[in-house]
Amino acid sequence: MVSASLQDWRTIHYDAQIVDLHAHPSLKISLFNRILTSRFHASRSFDPFSVRTDYNRLKEGGVDVLLSTAYAPEKGILQECQYIKALRYLMPRKWQKIYGRSPFDVTVEMLDIMEESVANSIDVKTGKPMAHMALSVTELNDLLARQKDHPIAVVHNIEGAHSLDGKIDNLELFFQRGVAYLTLAHFYENDAVHPCFPYPESVQRAGCFQGIRNLAHGLKSFGENIIEKMLDLGMIIDITHCTPIARHRIFDMVGNRAPLLASHVGTYEVNPSPYNLRDDEIKKIADSGGAIAIIFMNYWLMPHETRRGLDFISRTIEHVVNVGGIDHVAIGSDFDGFTDPPDDLKDASQLPRLTQRLISDGYRVDDIRKVLGANALRVLRDGWRKK
Repeated sequence: MVSASLQDWRTIHYDAQIVDLHAHPSLKISLFNRILTSRFHASRSFDPFSVRTDYNRLKEGGVDVLLSTAYAPEKGILQECQYIKALRYLMPRKWQKIYGRSPFDVTVEMLDIMEESVANSIDVKTGKPMAHMALSVTELNDLLARQKDHPIAVVHNIEGAHSLDGKIDNLELFFQRGVAYLTLAHFYENDAVHPCFPYPESVQRAGCFQGIRNLAHGLKSFGENIIEKMLDLGMIIDITHCTPIARHRIFDMVGNRAPLLASHVGTYEVNPSPYNLRDDEIKKIADSGGAIAIIFMNYWLMPHETRRGLDFISRTIEHVVNVGGIDHVAIGSDFDGFTDPPDDLKDASQLPRLTQRLISDGYRVDDIRKVLGANALRVLRDGWRKK
């Protein structure tokens, strides 16, 4: 094994295959009509209008594969914040687009607009595409087999089983569209599962987003049907946002039949929130051959939130490695998901800072490559059976 200290950090970073398992560029396109070939401002503070995963920033950060998350905003948001209903009159067309249709239809359109954005991702300087959809494992492998300056491979995933509209047949439609994984839970209870409480204290203002979640509830019968269908199809199961009870039921059902994913989480031992994974859960995901992808959001990473979070990303990675092994840790930034990332790693262009930190922490070159993307690629290749 080569010592990372003996190599230039640029060589280590840009020679690695880098995968972000969870980000939301399609939200910024659908809600704010952002054109991702432009370079946008990425604020250091919480800013829903920031864009942290435009194609330029992804290229600067060396990202090879981006899992683009389609999320249809849940109607529970309206119940928890009455002020948002004013958008029906202030932005009637946008309101109709989001809340005037079924979550399934909204999700399908988000997949469509992401594909359109990728198709139009032509670099004006070179005339070459900056990104390319990978709608199957074969297409993903073909893209990654090209020279290092290949377009960014964009892979679909969906957050929230509410997008299925209670119809399990819709799961197969999404699979055939090229969706690699489904995050079963999100902010609100759906037909499949109960969620953890999602909102940081910083957004619990003016009586908004202060509802509770019953952590004693878990996976529903429809959720169990979804699990079995995903196993049959070869779609990766993401346990993020599920209650601990739901997660343990999924562990019991899946065992080592398929690699499980936690696409954007922290660890309970570093920050004791039920959203984060306890050590036994880390071990079960590792035993399945899966991966724990570390979120870049201070609120979930640290028990007492500060502005800078790279130290806690490092500490969380270290904890997953110590408990589950180096082969089961990955990156799931949650950039552009209305999150507040660390000031010292606020967008995709700053990913080299993580590599620099991993070198400083004493990781070997091969292990750094695993964290940056090799582990994520193994899970995609082993768990996503769309050929």
